Amino acid sequence: MTDKTQSDLDLLIDEGLNAEKGELDLRERELEDDDIKLIVKSDKLKGVTALFLEFNDIGDAGLQALLDCESLKHLTALNMFKNKVTDAGVKEMAKSKTLLNLSELVMSDNQIGVEGARALADSKTLANLVSLWVGDQLGDEGTKILVESKYLTRLNLLTLYRNNIGNPGAQALADSPNLTKLTEVNLNWNYIEAAGIEAMANSKTLTQLEQLTLTYNPIGTEGARLIAGSENFKNLKLLDLYETELGDEGGRALAESKYLSNLETLILIHNDISEEVQELIQNSKNLPNLTKVVFRPAMAEH
Repeated sequence: MTDKTQSDLDLLIDEGLNAEKGELDLRERELEDDDIKLIVKSDKLKGVTALFLEFNDIGDAGLQALLDCESLKHLTALNMFKNKVTDAGVKEMAKSKTLLNLSELVMSDNQIGVEGARALADSKTLANLVSLWVGDQLGDEGTKILVESKYLTRLNLLTLYRNNIGNPGAQALADSPNLTKLTEVNLNWNYIEAAGIEAMANSKTLTQLEQLTLTYNPIGTEGARLIAGSENFKNLKLLDLYETELGDEGGRALAESKYLSNLETLILIHNDISEEVQELIQNSKNLPNLTKVVFRPAMAEH
């Protein structure tokens, strides 16, 4: 049970409100459902178009209070990263008229699974989304349902990190005819292997990517070769392959790629790449725009 008073919450609103930008920042405030029920009564929410609620303890009841708040009908961005919303809350969100103007939705690190994915996929209300972060229990089934949505066709950014996605999920993403506008995909902390990368490399949909992050996916040397050899990735500016089991041969394949000439940032931490191959990558004529390549974690400052 929350111990915050109405005056406490009014103070938090005053501290977090940037009226000029229409932003209300309430991240990391230990907010619970009852707090949100009080917050939405404030007249100060009327001009808010972006609401940041990351790292709180908000569940379905708190989300419902937001959806019922007339003052939030102009929201274009809602960030609820790392809260406690479940599929039931997402189902209410998917049919809410409050969110008709929403273009950015962050729901990663909540308790959202297959049924939540289905609700999002079937939502006409959320058809204006250009940026979607969701998870963490989608799995391959939920991923397939989401990426086959007839309504989520405007997405530029899709983040599905830590969702227990394997090769079938990557295949479903690659096969989706509706996500041709994607320029940024985040699949970190999943279980995608070379077979999943092969599907993406041959995809007729994923041809406009500018950022691809695959941290902690065991794509291996073959996965690196597939990325290096695919015209699909010719627009990539950022490629994050942190701890993806590349080894020297994977690093060499990237250095020799004919298609990664637009790459500006390359993350290769924890891949057992020798100094010789590191040098090869850094001096590669095939990577003329590479301005940042990272082979080891930054040392902590003391």
